[in-house]
Amino acid sequence: MFHVKRRPAPDVAAALARYRAQIERYHATLDLMSPAGVADLGRHLADAEAYADVVDALDPAPTRALDLGSGVGLPGVVLAASFEGLPIELVERRAKRATFLRLALAAVGADDAEVVPTDVRRTAGPPVDLVTAQAVAPFADVYALVRHRLAPDAVLLARKGDDGGDEVAALAAVAAEGGAVVEGVAERPLPARGILRAVRVRGGGG
Repeated sequence: MFHVKRRPAPDVAAALARYRAQIERYHATLDLMSPAGVADLGRHLADAEAYADVVDALDPAPTRALDLGSGVGLPGVVLAASFEGLPIELVERRAKRATFLRLALAAVGADDAEVVPTDVRRTAGPPVDLVTAQAVAPFADVYALVRHRLAPDAVLLARKGDDGGDEVAALAAVAAEGGAVVEGVAERPLPARGILRAVRVRGGGG
C-alpha cells in the first residue's frame, strides 16, 4: 500500500508558483476571483499551505480527501500539490471553475487528484476520511452534505472565526443524533485572520 507523503518543499514551491500564474492568467476570463482577491493572493496561498501543515500532522494520516466547493482551488489544489499518495476529489459544480481546476491540477502535476463537477450530494465513490471546506458552510451543514461519503473515522477541516467553538458544539449535537462522536483535533491561528480548525467525527459515515 502506498502511503501519503509530503512532497519536498522546493517542488511544492515551484508547483504553487505555476498555480499562481494560472490564477493570474485566467481569473478574469473564467470569473475566478475579484481583483482584490488576486491582489491578496499571497495570503490566500499562505492560508492554504497551513491546511497542508495540519493535514501532515494528522494521526492517522488520511487516505482519501474531498475538497467541498473547491472554487479556485484553495485549499484543494494546494493539497494536491503538497502530497503524493493522497487521492483528492475537488468537488465544484460551477462549470467555469471546474474547467480552471483541471488546468490547475495539470499545472501542479497532481496525478492523485480529480475534479468532480457536480453537487456533492450526487457524488459517489470510496469513503473519504478528510473533508476540507473553505468558506462553504458551518461544520454541521458540511457534515450533512458529505455524510454519505464519510469513512467511519473522518476529519473535517476549515477556516473559522471566533465562533468556531460554537460550530463544533452544533456539529457534535447533530452527529450525536446518528450515534457519532465529535472530537477536537487541531487549531491553528492563521497569519491574517481566523483559525484553522480540524474536528474528527467517529461513527458518522453514511
